[in-house]
Amino acid sequence: MSSVICENIIKIYKSGEITSVALSDLSIHVNEGEFRVIAGPSGSGKTTLLNLIGAIDTPDAGRIIVDGEDITKYTEEQRIEYRRRKVGFVFQFFNLIPYLTALENVEFPMIVIGIPREQRKKRAIELLKLVGLEHKKDNKPNELSGGEQQRVSIAVALANDPPLILADEPTGELDFETSRQIVKLFRDLHKELNKTIIMVTHDFSLAMYADRISILRDGKVIETLSPAEKDLASILYVPKENIWESLEARKKALEDEIRRLENDFKNGHITLDQLVERYLRIKRELDSIESKLNEMKI
Repeated sequence: MSSVICENIIKIYKSGEITSVALSDLSIHVNEGEFRVIAGPSGSGKTTLLNLIGAIDTPDAGRIIVDGEDITKYTEEQRIEYRRRKVGFVFQFFNLIPYLTALENVEFPMIVIGIPREQRKKRAIELLKLVGLEHKKDNKPNELSGGEQQRVSIAVALANDPPLILADEPTGELDFETSRQIVKLFRDLHKELNKTIIMVTHDFSLAMYADRISILRDGKVIETLSPAEKDLASILYVPKENIWESLEARKKALEDEIRRLENDFKNGHITLDQLVERYLRIKRELDSIESKLNEMKI
């Protein structure tokens, strides 16, 4: 289990003369073994916060303490090792390797850290059984439903037995009933495996399964409470026009960031591995924003 403490976090994105403050003096404390939901409207900074805790990105100011260590001081090599061994990621768009079976996808993170073949295969089967998909171990992602793909993604996140699980809008591509099943699975795994789980969502109805809920608005935690304490709908309401403007601004900033990445690579300032890692991170957030904008058009 891991404890997570964020102190006075600031994250700013710049695109030309435009400055976007994603997180503003944010502080939050997640206890060991807690299932915490970070809830809030689109554009409130939820994904940015998760990326910082997962060492996918770094803050402009503040500290992030995980198990007593300030991960903001890590070198790039330490950040990679931290992501491989201490954090399991579950994303909205599943992130499964399409040409690998469910079993092979779960094995993949264990291959990266050098776990022997028989040992990793045995653990992969156990994890697929844990998420109710042992009978689909030989199926590839395109042969699975959306809910089944997300269950495999959860098994992948658990592969290296990390103490901390970070889930970014894990039900964003799923229907109402499947979303409930996935969040209930997180709750059950949290209890059975004693993992610290931090899940971000804009759907406050899903937050009811957590131990505690932190509400984000405009890059700040405005309140932390238990599911039974208050009507979350009144806290989370933000006019649709404000959300649209915030999403459009963030979309433009991400598109500009991709162009800068490409230029940095062409000019030899970053390696191909660095380009791919940063591009995939940006593309995930960009896809999520475009999906939300499309939903708002309906």
